[in-house]
Amino acid sequence: MNTLRRSISKRALATTTTAFIAIAALLLSGCASPTAQRETESKIQQSEFEAVYAQQVDWQECGERYGFRDGLVEYLTGLGAKVEGMRCAWIEAPLDWEDPANEQTIKLSTVHIPATGDKPLGTLLSNPGGPGASGTEFAMGITTNENFAAVHEQYDLLGFDPRGIGRSSPVGCESETELLGLALALCAEQNPLALSMGTAQVARDMELMRVLVGDEKLNYAGFSYGTTIGASYATLFPENVGRIMLDSAWPSDWSSPLGAYLQHEAIVHATNDMLAGCTSEYQVASCPIGGEEALEQVTSQLNANPLIATDGTAVTGTTLEGYLTSALYTLPQGRHDSLDKIARALAGEQAAVDQIAEAMAGGGSNVALPGMVVRCLSSPRDPNLVALYDYIGEHGLPNLLGGPEVTDDTLRQFFELKCEGLPDSGEDYLNFSNAGESPMLVFGVTGDHATPYEGAKQLVKELGNATLVTLEGAGHIASYQNRSTCVDDIATAYLLKGEMPAAGTVCTDD
Repeated sequence: MNTLRRSISKRALATTTTAFIAIAALLLSGCASPTAQRETESKIQQSEFEAVYAQQVDWQECGERYGFRDGLVEYLTGLGAKVEGMRCAWIEAPLDWEDPANEQTIKLSTVHIPATGDKPLGTLLSNPGGPGASGTEFAMGITTNENFAAVHEQYDLLGFDPRGIGRSSPVGCESETELLGLALALCAEQNPLALSMGTAQVARDMELMRVLVGDEKLNYAGFSYGTTIGASYATLFPENVGRIMLDSAWPSDWSSPLGAYLQHEAIVHATNDMLAGCTSEYQVASCPIGGEEALEQVTSQLNANPLIATDGTAVTGTTLEGYLTSALYTLPQGRHDSLDKIARALAGEQAAVDQIAEAMAGGGSNVALPGMVVRCLSSPRDPNLVALYDYIGEHGLPNLLGGPEVTDDTLRQFFELKCEGLPDSGEDYLNFSNAGESPMLVFGVTGDHATPYEGAKQLVKELGNATLVTLEGAGHIASYQNRSTCVDDIATAYLLKGEMPAAGTVCTDD
């Protein structure tokens, strides 16, 4: 459904009654239409949660109090970051924006980094993706990028960890079970915040931050999953959209079964392309795996007889597949190094085996359980399994996903409704739109394995008031990655001057 408030049972009866009386009065008086007189979602949110909007943000030196090391500014400066004057703060936000009667609050971890210039345009919020990545650490890290320097010169940066993630009232969701549906259910039982971590809730947190820092409009740079936060914000608060850039974008059904499958499919195609370019493109002297069929064989062999790291960790075929997926996030030199390391490990080099085991110790690029909570809350209420079934029927099932035979056994992993274990699954789903006056800028990478390019095209259609820029290339994320001057120039011109590129603009890697 496409409503801003999806659960009227959580609204105060007095609010509903007042709205009814106001509409009736307008109809009787013959005044302007109810739509013209309706309060904006921003005003409604402020009136329903006056306490959090009345808080004074206490910016202090970042350190152990905020979950960081002491001397953080000096440490980051030594790494080339431009963080002079950086301060941290806890911002209180409602436990559940959909329940004004609930006075419980959570703490959002935030970091403010002043603009390097004297006359900032305002504040730029950002999110790096995941779901599950730290926005505070991202804001610090992006200041090391020279191509981003012009943006930082004219914007204060505001980084934040999304609710339940990182340092923002983290939801640990510790569980011994490997059954995802059960783990989600136990997570919600252990921590009520797990029921209000969806993407729309995060967008509402950003609206609170916009007001607290005193900006008239919200300026935002979202990457990967972070694009869905920006799209959710535009859907909820179109009148407050400033300059919102969405890089490597997901559409509104990003967390549906079809959306999840499209990501798996894109990873398979990108992995095959990487293996095919092992010698020619990545210049690996001894390529470890000759293609898809060879990868299937090696994976099967390692699952039966894993390589053993010095600490006893088993490097299985599943580990290898995860390591290859992590390599897809890197630039060409990183892909060279990963493929070379695999070759040395398969040849029996213990140091290479140990390095792969260490790299995968944290799960690689897999989304952790708190991130799965976000996905489930943001998923469509209707999983539309027919759409997924029809897609596989039309495009086939890749070998690396269990194909080519399409049977119940090969399809089962993609059709299991794991999110059913989480109460309120789908509560935060929104049909994206941008009804505001300010256009949004969207980037898509043609060979993106994590957020397939077709999703960026779909998002632009959903938003309406948005322009797509295409980067022809492989990998994830287009802007400020030291890969395309064309993309960086367009992003900077938009964020600083509001300049929009021509429709159909295509960039390439340098």
